[in-house]
Amino acid sequence: MKIQNHILPKAIRRHSIRRWLATAIALTAMLATLTGCSADNDPQIAAGEDGTSVTFGATIDHREAHGNDKAPASRAITDGTFDDADQILVHMDGKLKAFVYRTAQGFVHDGTVSASGIDTTPAEWEAGETQKEVLAYGPAMAISYSDNLGYLYQCRAGDDQSKDYYYEISDYVYAAQTLHRSHPALTFRHGMARIVVRLRSGGTLKDEDVAGATVLLGNENLLIIADIDPQTGALTAHVPTENGELPPQTITPHRCADTPTGFVEAYEALLPPQDVSGKTFIRVRLSDGKEREYVAENGSLLEGGHEYVYNVTVEADRVTVTISDSDVPWQDGILTTKINGKEFRLIRTAEDLKRFADDVNSGQQNLNALQTADIDLGGIDNWKPIGTQYPGDPRPFLGIYNGNGYTISHLKISNMQDEFAVGLFGRTDGDALLTGIHLRDVEISMRNKGHTVGTLVGISRGASTVSLCSAQGKINTSDINPTVGGLVGLNEGTITRCRTDVEITVDRVNLGGVHLTAGAGGIVGINEYSGLLFACHAIGNITMKGNASNGNPIMRAGGIAGRNAINYNLNSTIHCCIAEGDVSVTSESAYIDIYAGGW
Repeated sequence: MKIQNHILPKAIRRHSIRRWLATAIALTAMLATLTGCSADNDPQIAAGEDGTSVTFGATIDHREAHGNDKAPASRAITDGTFDDADQILVHMDGKLKAFVYRTAQGFVHDGTVSASGIDTTPAEWEAGETQKEVLAYGPAMAISYSDNLGYLYQCRAGDDQSKDYYYEISDYVYAAQTLHRSHPALTFRHGMARIVVRLRSGGTLKDEDVAGATVLLGNENLLIIADIDPQTGALTAHVPTENGELPPQTITPHRCADTPTGFVEAYEALLPPQDVSGKTFIRVRLSDGKEREYVAENGSLLEGGHEYVYNVTVEADRVTVTISDSDVPWQDGILTTKINGKEFRLIRTAEDLKRFADDVNSGQQNLNALQTADIDLGGIDNWKPIGTQYPGDPRPFLGIYNGNGYTISHLKISNMQDEFAVGLFGRTDGDALLTGIHLRDVEISMRNKGHTVGTLVGISRGASTVSLCSAQGKINTSDINPTVGGLVGLNEGTITRCRTDVEITVDRVNLGGVHLTAGAGGIVGINEYSGLLFACHAIGNITMKGNASNGNPIMRAGGIAGRNAINYNLNSTIHCCIAEGDVSVTSESAYIDIYAGGW
């Protein structure tokens, strides 16, 4: 194939996962499920025709940290998911409509709800319409309803939350956002405050004395009705002013699924935002019938979207309460969802992504992730790859990462000393799947060590799959024996329907007397052991320079792959790929063998 010496000036088009799936080769049923509702990151998407149904994806943001030193500290919780058949109410186009959550579709209009005030006509986009202003909240079962007035701007927390159902429907969430037609997704926030009470024994009491204790919140002094702001959806506790309105209540909390080490039992409850200063707030009753009380200190303002953790030591005649500022059993900021029975961690920020990397590299190699927002890594000077290739202790990534069509920008890696596989991911193996990941403004610079480098993955082994991904940026190496790819350094798995616009510069210095090789390609540096490249497109120049005094080293460069190898009768293959850009290989020594081509 002739090497093309022209460069397209346009930037990489951000490809639609939905558009590609129509013609993608069969991957797995799981891949189809994951990518079927992925976000479209193509800014050139058309507005569409009149009458298209309004549907949207949804995630629930974590609870915020609390900044009031006088109030209990707070931590994020892990209940940030919607389940199939969850119902919410949505204000759009001046009307109130009911929507229901479907696992494979996100939220869809539910025209079967015919309550007073609910508009049952289809929720649709008009021709040329690109966005709608919406206020969405739920669950619908928690919203107050009047036979005469329909749904009100009010919701209620249960007074008896000991049963799962009443605890779950008390978790009011809301979103007041612009719904974009090209990227239909809403991020919901928790409106209630979450209270966690953890019991342990103290004084002369033993754990068995505390086990089975009755725990109550308040003493007919806690507000459970909240007014909904019609503009923002945020909550304000409703203070009853008329006869017939629900008075303050006592709350029976929900038993936590897990109790952290060092405690006997743990309980949780959801309350509207309110000031509990000076109120009897926690009551503990043991089998002796005696009740011990905790009165909230001044400044105890419960805010919506925050979690408050109370560590309660139960003694013979009293309780003492301390506020957690560390060692919180719930993982701070980690949200999860389930797809086809598999748990996925939601990745929303650079902090989420770094935590995911740290957990994988600490041994949780089978973690799965679903990205739910564009992420900027500009605040991290030297990214540590996800999945490692440390000599003698490799910890490859074995799970699924669905980028969901969102971007990851400003990935920076330079001069890693201990890691040989370099990229956003270091090494993948087994049945690992990377899909819908779009890297922008990548900068990788490696010096004086043999590395295997790709913007997305350094080394992709086993049955690993990379699909529907793209990358744009620069890679510069001055190594002994480097292998560099615009997307993947070394590939043994499958790479399908990917695109790169990566400028690759390899300035290899080869020590005399050592027979070494260097490889660089627009998609992969080396494709081997039955590796497959299908329907990929590479834009960007590749420049290689080398010198040697002896040893017959080899330099290989190609628009798609630096080397497409045959190993032990296993043929690596390239099908339906396009390369554009300059490929330049320069030797400063007669000892170097050079191979260069379009593929």
